[in-house]
Amino acid sequence: MHNSQIERRATAASMPADGPYADPARVVRQGMAIQASLGTRSAVEFLKGHGVHGAVINRVLTGAQVRSSDQPLPEPSAA
Repeated sequence: MHNSQIERRATAASMPADGPYADPARVVRQGMAIQASLGTRSAVEFLKGHGVHGAVINRVLTGAQVRSSDQPLPEPSAA
């Protein structure tokens, strides 16, 4: 049976508060990782689905005012 995108989003948004994404900082970091690997659109959908406010989504995905601890690590240089 085929699940629609809407059903999957509803399932993700209704995760229990003690689930793997209960920590908002972890959700935001995961969104940033998704952006790096799958693109901004996927990251926005993930963050919206986890209840992250639009202003926060904009700030973290554009790189504006991101905490230093949340900055992506630089790529290791090839030796």
